[in-house]
Amino acid sequence: MPSRRAFLTSLTLAPLAPIPAKPESPTLPEPTDPGRMPSRIRAQDEADFWRELRREFTIPRHEAFFNTGTLGASPKVVQQAVIEHLRHVDRDLAHWDYQPDHEQFFTGYFPELRVREKVGAVINAAGRDVALTQNATFGMNFVAQGLDLAPGDEVVVTDQAHPGGRKGYDLRAKRHGIVLREIVVPDPPESPEQLVRLFLDATTERTRVWAIPHISSARAIRYPVGTLCRLARERGIWSVVDGAQSAGHLRVDVRAMGCDAFFGSPHKWLLAPKGTGFLYIRPERQREVWATLASGEWDNQDDPMFRLMQYGTGNLSLLRGLEKALEFHLEIGSDRIERRIMGLADRLRTGLAAIPRARIVSPTHPELTCATTVYRIDGIPAGRVQDWLWERGRVRVRSVGDTVGVRHGCHIYNSEAEVDRALELLAELART
Repeated sequence: MPSRRAFLTSLTLAPLAPIPAKPESPTLPEPTDPGRMPSRIRAQDEADFWRELRREFTIPRHEAFFNTGTLGASPKVVQQAVIEHLRHVDRDLAHWDYQPDHEQFFTGYFPELRVREKVGAVINAAGRDVALTQNATFGMNFVAQGLDLAPGDEVVVTDQAHPGGRKGYDLRAKRHGIVLREIVVPDPPESPEQLVRLFLDATTERTRVWAIPHISSARAIRYPVGTLCRLARERGIWSVVDGAQSAGHLRVDVRAMGCDAFFGSPHKWLLAPKGTGFLYIRPERQREVWATLASGEWDNQDDPMFRLMQYGTGNLSLLRGLEKALEFHLEIGSDRIERRIMGLADRLRTGLAAIPRARIVSPTHPELTCATTVYRIDGIPAGRVQDWLWERGRVRVRSVGDTVGVRHGCHIYNSEAEVDRALELLAELART
């Protein structure tokens, strides 16, 4: 057997293999072809449309998924975009020659204006007014940490805010001495006017920010954001809206809403890949927010929102999936989606009202409802209700606390039959 030294010597003396000529045009799959729903779906009437659309999701047919408030199930076109782009990058990255006219193979250093414009199309904003983030918590923190807030300045928050919509302000309170004025929201609130009055009563001359949930996570309260944003602007107060539960759920129009900032998690109701997010800031106020996660473009004043998406190397494949999810949503239409899922939720609420011991915990005022309902069965822990629905009928909801109830969110992959199945199981449980 040759010695190790002889083996290494043979390597140094071996002739170098010739470098192959650079191919004139490497064959690379195009990752940006717009994803479309099959024509058989677009041509259907309303009932057939939703039945055929369900085939575009890989949730097993015997399972009913009602927990979009945590994670949405991406359609096949989104899954395919992410998987194919991941394979493309790992297979073909040697072809990347760093020339300006060549596609890049990662993100985090580039403006990604095309994707930003598609987010803008969903929320009625210009693409340049949107930053791409990892999730809603990133968006909240970019605003909370980036605003010039002095000791004693006040931020109005609600006691039901999701940590991803509030904790950045808690950090500022501990570190910089700002003051949080917490609203205790009735359970449930009676009217939009009651919620507006709570914000006004908590406001003083030192108030600088209203942190407003569009839809609260645990109680599914739909806030009167248009009125609140108008009142905040009249007082020179920043209106920062947590849209994690509303983007893709309701028709969102940030210009009509009049908010100063709006952040979201597309991996929920927009059915995008997990680990995608966005932040919108009204153009007039963008330069008031410092970049607090700094890279090469941290002080770009020509594209101020680009400063807030400079987070180092990111996964471009997720953005390709986000792009397809946005196209999927836009092709169906925000209004059509909202009508569909609100109809399913109304069907659920009507059915719950007929079940003894069933109690709806979320609001029933029509201006405060959404496609998510929180309910409980009196005398039965919510965790038991959650498990009963899954074990008896493969219906997935989420407990939000044994003494509170379960959260049941209807989305476009749900059907009337699935709602009715859940109601039958709940009635059976209530009889026990």
